[in-house]
Amino acid sequence: MKRILSILTVLAATACTAIAQVIDGRNFGIDGFAAYEGTAGTQWYHAGGTTGGQGGKTVYAGSFSELQAYLQSSKPYIILVDKDITTGMKCYVDDINSGHLLDDQSGASGQETTYGERIMIADNKTLIGITNPQTGKAPLFSRITFVMQGVHNVIIRNCRFTMVGAPILKAGENKIVAWRDGKQVEVGDPDCIGMQADAISAKTNGGSHVWIDHCEFFNGNAANKDRYDGLVDCKNNIQWITLSYNYFHDHDKACLWGKGDSDVFDNARTITAHHNYFHNIEGSRLPLQRGGNVHYANNYVNGCQDGWDLRTKSVGYADASYFKDSKAPILPDGGGVVKINAAEGYGIVYDNCSRVIKGTGVTYVNAPAKYDKEFTSGINGTWTPTDTWSGYFLNSHDKAMDVPAVCEKYAGAGKIEIWKTYADAIPATDKDEYMTAVNNQRSYQKQGSNGLETVTEKVYDENGNTVTPSEAPDPTPDPDPTPDPTPEAAQINFPVSTNGITASGTTTMSATEIAIKNGFYSSSAGYDNGIIMKVAGGFKAGDVVTVAGTINVKTTDAKYDTKVLTTVVLAKATAGIQADNVEEEIHTFLPFANIAEGKTATEQTYTLANDYDELWLVRSGGTTATVTKLIVARPVGTGISDIETIISDSDAMYDISGRRIASPYKGQLYIKGGKKYIGE
Repeated sequence: MKRILSILTVLAATACTAIAQVIDGRNFGIDGFAAYEGTAGTQWYHAGGTTGGQGGKTVYAGSFSELQAYLQSSKPYIILVDKDITTGMKCYVDDINSGHLLDDQSGASGQETTYGERIMIADNKTLIGITNPQTGKAPLFSRITFVMQGVHNVIIRNCRFTMVGAPILKAGENKIVAWRDGKQVEVGDPDCIGMQADAISAKTNGGSHVWIDHCEFFNGNAANKDRYDGLVDCKNNIQWITLSYNYFHDHDKACLWGKGDSDVFDNARTITAHHNYFHNIEGSRLPLQRGGNVHYANNYVNGCQDGWDLRTKSVGYADASYFKDSKAPILPDGGGVVKINAAEGYGIVYDNCSRVIKGTGVTYVNAPAKYDKEFTSGINGTWTPTDTWSGYFLNSHDKAMDVPAVCEKYAGAGKIEIWKTYADAIPATDKDEYMTAVNNQRSYQKQGSNGLETVTEKVYDENGNTVTPSEAPDPTPDPDPTPDPTPEAAQINFPVSTNGITASGTTTMSATEIAIKNGFYSSSAGYDNGIIMKVAGGFKAGDVVTVAGTINVKTTDAKYDTKVLTTVVLAKATAGIQADNVEEEIHTFLPFANIAEGKTATEQTYTLANDYDELWLVRSGGTTATVTKLIVARPVGTGISDIETIISDSDAMYDISGRRIASPYKGQLYIKGGKKYIGE
């Protein structure tokens, strides 16, 4: 197992090149399950593993409003922060440890704090803290809960989080109170970071690919154990997560992974937790795990109470971790199972702990006079991370006895320089880009009291007022509800980006091209070109295909620079690239003859004569090609069945032209679930 975890496979190395970071001879780049792409075709798949805001603009957030705007935007961003951030809006509570808001907010009595807030992180974000060179401290986010609701592809590194002083109402639960548009509003649980996927249904929603690295989480001095919620909580169908080199301290209930005994979906919450330092956790949940699979490696637990609690259907692998002066570091008798690494030096170490596991792979140091309890059940697990992903790896796999020194040196924020891995310089404040982010806030559907509703996040300024998007669309509906007798063609768009079309790579493509292509194949059996994009879409006769792109001639051979360099191939089915399964080949589709290197080709269109299962875009041997545009337009038919072939989300609503709408206006003809309705 040690050998497997120490060696980077070719696939893993390719996925992590962009964020590898070697300091003191130790690679602090992405690893564990966050580096895994997942299974293609599922909602938990992301090409290249977790890449965050890679490909998006690098921006600076110097205020809460900027931070909220960028993190909630539908656009990808790499966000740099170099200062502590709160909402900045003062409020007064009876006591910081209890946090009850006073009726009198004049400041004449009570203790001062600030209103809290919530940030609903959107897909494809990287948040990086810049350590202050004078104080050695990374940015601290206070009384702000960071929520990922059904979100994919997020990186958070070198940041500190706390809920200390978060205001709550006198009555009700311990919900964070924000100041929004002139009134106090409860905005959610006081989690530092919460990941979940139940906006519509916990059974069908999903989220994936999150890497939280070199961060610090704490609260402490609470009036009771329920004053604050989790430090990092993870619920529902959340996949492919790595928590590495984080420092969790001075709290009660630290990490809840699975909110109840029903939150045990198949294969959900596959998590790597390695090189994390847990200190002075006075209660429990390090983590409390229900369902899912957890690789618990090289973690250091010191001065805590109840630790890793394996409950209903949980599966774990305890690997080279050190537990000191803690009551019950691992509780395997709650309905889950754990396997302990039995390799010499890579098991678990108990140092003055009272409730311990008795079995192979356990070392006892400074044993107490008598053990309070010795667990003999629940340790019959068989799972290891490579059972889930054959290419699984950790960049560093330390022996258990070395873990305390490694974690004390490296775990937490401000321990290594991270931001320069993502930027050469700190960007200036960009008000135009800020408004671009405000204008592109994430929208998603959630289950409301009256059925599905579309939610678009808002951004709040330094006074708690909603920031109004500029150039907002006219909310007034079309006064004429009569459908256009010749509606626009509905388009099936396949965006050329790291968000959808991906790559397995080839030596004849540049690194940039690899990041945006969907597979390279070659075969000597009748077909020597390389596919740069393969799209399965159930294409129909009459569909109009539009393609544009650029080329790069890699050879001076005349047969390449005077002939077609990019081709469209249509196939009934594939079992590899073989001459006998190519249904139709359009060799003159993109005539790139004599086009200079890197020049954009003229946009080309082609109307399909037959039905096809797949569409391939192919580059000739010895060349590369970048596809910048692929649109398949399908004329809207008169029957409902024709419209059903265009839409894939039966819960969404579309107008008669096939364009998705949030809600119909009165009298509008629209389609939902393949049926026609009239807006009321």
